[in-house]
Amino acid sequence: MFQRMRRMFAAMFNWMMGKTESQMTIPMLEQTVREMLDSLKTLREATAMTLGFDARSEREAKVKKERVKTLQAQAEEALRQGNEKLARRALQLQLEAQSEAERADQIWKSAKVRADAARVKLKVEEEKVQDKIRKLGERKSIAAMNEAQQKMLEITDKYNIDGAMSTFDSAAQQVQEQSDRLAAFDKIAVSEGEELDKQLDQLSGKVKVDAALEDLKRKMGLSKEPAPVAQPEAQKISSAFDNEKEK
Repeated sequence: MFQRMRRMFAAMFNWMMGKTESQMTIPMLEQTVREMLDSLKTLREATAMTLGFDARSEREAKVKKERVKTLQAQAEEALRQGNEKLARRALQLQLEAQSEAERADQIWKSAKVRADAARVKLKVEEEKVQDKIRKLGERKSIAAMNEAQQKMLEITDKYNIDGAMSTFDSAAQQVQEQSDRLAAFDKIAVSEGEELDKQLDQLSGKVKVDAALEDLKRKMGLSKEPAPVAQPEAQKISSAFDNEKEK
């Protein structure tokens, strides 16, 4: 049971860590860059100390060498003055100074090697940090584009834009089909009306032509007057009332 609980808590912790890391990618990168900048600052301070020791060692080595030359000149001057004891003391000091100068020269050479290595190391680390900063800017731009794309997908899923567009297109197509049908009906009605008007015009024209022809014939005496039609005599219907009246 304890094993199952440990496994469950481990799974929950790993899930939470994965979820947090997926949502905190850019902040984690920024924090990493800040840590690198802090380390770079410490490295610069250490490099400055190394360069300072190199410069100080160089000055000390030069001073030691100048002391050797000075003691050599003093010994020569003492011999020219006939003071052998003073010359001996100057040469003794020169030997000690020469030994110190050699040690100082070795220290300076070692410090110079370390200073050169520190310069190279600092330059390499600065270039790495600058590269990380540049990549951080690129990743932030990519993350912004991904976030915008994710929001677009969420909006599409939430409001079903594709379905709304399909519904709109379907409704618009129905409206257009209805408009086309009405336009076709209007065209048919207009065509039928025009055809009827043409037929009526043709009939009216024929009647007018016949009337004009008959009128012309009458004027030229070519037409015969139509004989009057005899009206049939109305038959008298006798009735019992008429018979009684005649009596």
